[in-house]
Amino acid sequence: MRPATHLFFLLGLCLLAFQANASIVITGTRVVYPAAERDITVNIRNTGKTPSLIKAWVDNGKGTPGADKQGRSPFIVTPPVSRVDPDKGLLLRIANIDRSLPQDRESVFWLNVLEVPSSSPDKADAAASNNSAGKLQVAFRSQLKLFYRPAKLKGVAADAAQQLKWRIVSEGGKSTLRAVNDLPYSVSLARLQLRSGARQYDNDDLDMVPAKGSYGIALPRDAAAWARPGARVRYTWINDFGGLIETEATVE
Repeated sequence: MRPATHLFFLLGLCLLAFQANASIVITGTRVVYPAAERDITVNIRNTGKTPSLIKAWVDNGKGTPGADKQGRSPFIVTPPVSRVDPDKGLLLRIANIDRSLPQDRESVFWLNVLEVPSSSPDKADAAASNNSAGKLQVAFRSQLKLFYRPAKLKGVAADAAQQLKWRIVSEGGKSTLRAVNDLPYSVSLARLQLRSGARQYDNDDLDMVPAKGSYGIALPRDAAAWARPGARVRYTWINDFGGLIETEATVE
């Protein structure tokens, strides 16, 4: 799965043209932070033809730090702001500064990388940049999940994905397929198929099953009519390396 990317529009004096191409490539699609490590690194590279200004930070995915009572992020990223020249790389160093995070389960945050491409790479290209003076500049924000993984968790992350329990429950008067995760590792779902006989329901707009938690999927009326214990669930989850793994289970 590719990291989420958002566009932020920086309006110039006039909107005469529009060109949008993200140049910054981030190695990997997720970040695992072993709690025993002092810090970890993430590699990014500028594959474009102009320099880019990079701003990086960690938050809860909603634009706020999330974990600290004072509103501070439990992680710092260095450098927080940097210029990356064309065909050059940069190592982002992420350090945990809050040792009060839960130690009995994973905590999930988001690494944000905001890219602002330059419209004039250097003085030598000043003449060429005059042609782009009226263009719309676009900033790209990429987000990668960051999993903070305490050292003494039992088992491995794959166990949580393979041992999900699936149940059909009624919530708010609606039939819901609920994934229950008893283990201390989070499970990122990519897609699933619920089937019983010749009938099936497919969904590829899924989220994460939290560590020691559950995640519900509201079933449409047609699927709710036949979804029962004994139905089969074929689901695809994402491992630590971004790979897609398919597992099958029976609804309890």
